[in-house]
Amino acid sequence: MTDIAKVLIVDDEEAVRDMITAALKPFFVCEQAESASDAFAILEHFDPQVVLMDISMPGIDGLAACEKIKTEIAPANCAVFLVSGYNNLDMRLRAFDVGADDFIAKPFQMKELVTKVQRVCEFINSQTLLKASEQESITLALSSMQQASHYSLVMQFFKLLNQCSDQQQVINQFFSTMKQLGMLTSIMIKQEQMHFYGPGGTQISPIEQNIFELLCTKGRLHNFGRRLIVNEKHISFLIKNMPESPEENGAIQDISVAIIEGVEAKLIDLGRQHAVEKIVLDITNGISELHTISEEYKSLILDVTNDLNQQISSSFHILDLTEEQELFIANLIAKEAKKLSAIEPKMDLLKSNLTDIIEQTDKYFAMEKKSVPEADTNMDINTTKPELF
Repeated sequence: MTDIAKVLIVDDEEAVRDMITAALKPFFVCEQAESASDAFAILEHFDPQVVLMDISMPGIDGLAACEKIKTEIAPANCAVFLVSGYNNLDMRLRAFDVGADDFIAKPFQMKELVTKVQRVCEFINSQTLLKASEQESITLALSSMQQASHYSLVMQFFKLLNQCSDQQQVINQFFSTMKQLGMLTSIMIKQEQMHFYGPGGTQISPIEQNIFELLCTKGRLHNFGRRLIVNEKHISFLIKNMPESPEENGAIQDISVAIIEGVEAKLIDLGRQHAVEKIVLDITNGISELHTISEEYKSLILDVTNDLNQQISSSFHILDLTEEQELFIANLIAKEAKKLSAIEPKMDLLKSNLTDIIEQTDKYFAMEKKSVPEADTNMDINTTKPELF
């Protein structure tokens, strides 16, 4: 035994108490009581492994005292030995009925008494250690189950986050996951300006906005009271009910870091995607304008060529040209018009290639875009305005 066991000796005869104490004192911490009432008072501040109780005492006898101790005072970790000079079956059965752990008949050998007390103390201590170990195992198992549940939620969060196609869906999914984790939160998105969001689209209080503005640059994690602010370059979120347990608090901090990194990466990805979509839209509009200009160009060339041809042909008689000169000029005009018209297929090919690029890009975005299911993005979130303090 690592700790010295304690024994309470209850007997109305002082000589008997002193004799038993002398035998047990080398091995145990001993206290004495001359009555059951004294024993109850001592048990308020003294926690023995064994109570040695004489049955025949004035006032409350040992049987009644044993029953009270076992049912009200120390039912789990205290053994009661009843001592009596009445060594018969009836007395032993009565001792058993009131919950006694052993019956010692007078007269008894002190060596036997010491051995019995030592054995029962060792048994009680082993049971106490076993229960403590079991409780520790249960606590560890529950903690592991809770962490597994938390990490399962985080994995599900990343899966659904990947399906979000806009910022609002990301925000909704964030609040849904934090609600399942039991966390009261608000969030700030840092773009050209700061935008603040509460669960369910609610506004956050001015003081909460001020907290974001003051702490968004104070490192990745910043604790104050039972609150935690988590920061990234473009996003910060505030948890307003952090667990008091250090283990649970640490687990939530780890989860929060993973969540904010996922949200930050998704918002950056959405920004890039929207930028590319804008570029594609600009190119599409440019192709449309190019097509219009091309058609106008072809029409203009045709009109100019025909008009020039007509004017020169109608002017031959005025210019007094020979037939060879007229033929030369007509062939020259036709030749240059043919050169101009040769540009048209190249322009048509350029338009076709650009159109193909746009079509392939549209197909890519159609494959990448996946809307989050309505049940996941429109969770039944408490719409009450969150309060910071």
